[in-house]
Amino acid sequence: MNKIYIFGHKNPDTDSICSTIAYENLKKQLGYNNYIAARLGAINKETAFALNYFNVDQPMLLKGLNPQVSDLNLPKIVVAHETDTVKQTLEKIISKIGRSIPVVDENERLIGIVSISDIVPPYLEMTSKTVLKDLNTPFKNIMTELKAKILMGEYQHNTIRGNVYLASDLTGDIELTQDDIVIADRKTDIINEYETNNCCMILGNYNENDIINGAKSYEGIILTTEYSVYEIVKLIGYSVPIKTMVKKEALEYFVTYETIDDVKNNMLTSRHMRFPVVDEYGFIKGMISKSNLIDINRKKAILMDHNEKSQSIEGIEETEIVEVIDHHRVANVQTMAPLYFRIEPLGCTCTIVAKMYEENNITITKEMAGIMLSAIISDTLLFKSPTSTKEDRRIGEKLSKIAGVDLNKYGMKLITAGSSLSEETPENIISNDMKKFMFGKYKVMISQINTGDFAGFYTIFNDISGEMNKMCEVENIDLAVLMITDIVVGGTEILAVGKERWIAENAFKMDKEDVSIFLPNVFSRKKQVVPMLMNAAKL
Repeated sequence: MNKIYIFGHKNPDTDSICSTIAYENLKKQLGYNNYIAARLGAINKETAFALNYFNVDQPMLLKGLNPQVSDLNLPKIVVAHETDTVKQTLEKIISKIGRSIPVVDENERLIGIVSISDIVPPYLEMTSKTVLKDLNTPFKNIMTELKAKILMGEYQHNTIRGNVYLASDLTGDIELTQDDIVIADRKTDIINEYETNNCCMILGNYNENDIINGAKSYEGIILTTEYSVYEIVKLIGYSVPIKTMVKKEALEYFVTYETIDDVKNNMLTSRHMRFPVVDEYGFIKGMISKSNLIDINRKKAILMDHNEKSQSIEGIEETEIVEVIDHHRVANVQTMAPLYFRIEPLGCTCTIVAKMYEENNITITKEMAGIMLSAIISDTLLFKSPTSTKEDRRIGEKLSKIAGVDLNKYGMKLITAGSSLSEETPENIISNDMKKFMFGKYKVMISQINTGDFAGFYTIFNDISGEMNKMCEVENIDLAVLMITDIVVGGTEILAVGKERWIAENAFKMDKEDVSIFLPNVFSRKKQVVPMLMNAAKL
């Protein structure tokens, strides 16, 4: 069953992480085990506090969903082993497209490619009496190709160590060893005629009714076969292993984790038409050509707490989105097929997930209740945000009872857990919960951090402002906004930089001289900041 990844947006906040974990758990409770919770970035201190408090592991880190070689529908392959005979290999190749097949070692790891053109020329040149010895031909190869039987004796080595002779070519000056092979007709008088008493004899034209003169007193090895001497000579050549004929130099292959885009680029610059595919350990998985690149099993995903492609994972355009669970505006994610799309005007995605537990009559454990409650508290700022609804509070109060915590006391612990800004780097503060938007032709970045440490913020104010300007330049952002929200003080400090800063000035009535401005009773990026910036960008 194909995996389906569940994940929130980049630079995940507590809702993005906890809704993902809780939804994976819901799916498993409903009997679906192929759903995998994931995250697209590092978790922040607030989220870490919630997960640690309720002893819940953070989800796996997912770096991208670009189609990979492993997503291709690879056709079944036939491979040759380096010890296979010429005949065995030719029989495998002859029916294959491209007339080439991968060659593997004894552990099934790729070592090269062999084709008909690699085999035929050297095979035709195999006339030397030392060819079997020179090519380390396994003795079993001869037995296989000749369909031979051992009448007596036993060859002492796994590979041929001696020369090959025709009995008719033997002369008195040839001194045979026990490793040599003599090919003769079944009528041969082994002892009296050739004095081959200690070598390996291959007797052709043999049948079960034949009696071999001198066999009982023979001290060497006797193999018998139904083939004629002429056929034996031919088949002996077929029995040599192909390992010396395998192309290993400049071998081009692909690994299952490589992206399809990289494969396409490499194929365009290659003179080859077909390529082996191996896994990360070198085990052969298949052969591919350009035509295989259109037959892809696209990865599947469920988007939690977002539905904008700019906030999602790399490769989202090539991914089959099967569900979206969110509480934000509908944006620009396009899908390849109909899907389950659930967006509710609530303060938190975890409120929606908790309702789905209720709708399916699934018991919510203390751990799941705790992390969903944490997300609701974080997103609604303990129900002080204008995005908070009666349903958020109802679900929050229910979850706090299941989790066994006092709603307000735990809420303040959670919010202040990640509030110390003086200990954070400017880069972390900005990227902690950052989202990117397109307001018409303007590229806008809005980050938000909840804190009870306004004093700490002002000690690193200039560093943060400098980092935001740097980010605008590097990522070609027109406007960067940072929201520093404090529920105790009761509002948000807005810091805005960028070449289109006028948008923020118009939205929040800032003077050009103001480096930042405090907005009382402003807590929500989604409901109070984004709409004002969108309207101002239209002016």
